[in-house]
Amino acid sequence: MERRAAISTLGARLGRAAALAGAALLPAAAQDAQPPVVRSGVELVLVDVQVVDRSGRPITSLGPEDFEVTLDRRPRRVVSADLVRPGSAAMPGPAAGRPSLPGGGVSAAEGRRFILAIDEHSFRAASARAAMHAAGRFVDRLQPGDLVGLYTYPTGAAHWPLTDDHEAVRRALDGVTGLLDLPMTRYDLSRSEVIDISSGDMDALNRAARRSCGPRDVSCRRELRDEAISLAGYFEMQVTQSLGGLRPLFDGLSKLEGRKTLVIVSGGLLTSDRANGRVNMAAEIQQAGRDAAASNTNIYVLHMDASFLDAFSDRGGPSPTLMRDSGALAAGLERIADTAGGALIRVEAGTGDTAFERVLRENSAYYLLGVEPAPEDRDGEAHAIRVRVRLRGVTVRSRAQAIVPR
Repeated sequence: MERRAAISTLGARLGRAAALAGAALLPAAAQDAQPPVVRSGVELVLVDVQVVDRSGRPITSLGPEDFEVTLDRRPRRVVSADLVRPGSAAMPGPAAGRPSLPGGGVSAAEGRRFILAIDEHSFRAASARAAMHAAGRFVDRLQPGDLVGLYTYPTGAAHWPLTDDHEAVRRALDGVTGLLDLPMTRYDLSRSEVIDISSGDMDALNRAARRSCGPRDVSCRRELRDEAISLAGYFEMQVTQSLGGLRPLFDGLSKLEGRKTLVIVSGGLLTSDRANGRVNMAAEIQQAGRDAAASNTNIYVLHMDASFLDAFSDRGGPSPTLMRDSGALAAGLERIADTAGGALIRVEAGTGDTAFERVLRENSAYYLLGVEPAPEDRDGEAHAIRVRVRLRGVTVRSRAQAIVPR
């Protein structure tokens, strides 16, 4: 009873801290703003879209005829496709006061806006240091006009509002530490074994018992099963806290108009690969993805996978379920990215520089499409939007929802 009360109190404190941090991340004017809608001209809805090749280099030679856009699976006409290069020097041009670039693009003298969201509870201390050093080098490579913010969750212990003071954010990153501390266990169960045994898989229980118990030690088998159930509850609480920490961030970003890019840095978000059973957080994670999509944010999820190093640290050797454990940790992050129309980048143990470099490369240019809505689209409600291009071997990223003003 006392343990449950302590967990409840901790969860409440984490929730309050995350809510405060989410509000503090944004400029004061944005905190009081109304939820955004897609701004339109006289007849057109503007949709920003990334089109990149396999290396993450933007494709910069497309016109309106190369794009296909649907709202709620119904095709809509693409009237214009302007290439935007953030931070480009303005050049004279005739189109509605927007300077044109060579090739028909549009310059954007203002810089980009990046928010780094760090899942503290998904990293051990050593893994966190490597990830924060890589994030710091990412900040160092930003252009002077770029804005960057920092948000740590679920505790909100370190955060910094959107700013062009890159050095301040760099110093704040140096103070972020990994808080992952798995409970003491007796039977060294892997995450996959916890999922299986707590879900009632007798074969998995028998395999673990053969490793850890005597052939007729009934009490050992019972303790092993109880430990798996206890660990399943711990993992579920951990995922719940992480998702709770992201919720105020998505809410705050939905109030910040204009294009912004969220980079989530996590060691994993565990969810079961079984259809039924414990640590099955698919519904909660799916909702987090929908919240991310509603925030009208360009999203990257960086999975800093340290499961291989952790396996040696925990057991003195690789886990028999190592690859499956890694997949289960990636599954929750992948679901958020897919639902939000974002990208998941998996990074093996190391610095993560390659992943951050890809984020910068992909965001060096994007298209602003002018899409002609149908009268029935103008209802002020959210519509599923999908963008395709008539090219092979490219990746297209855009937000998953659009709200067309009445």
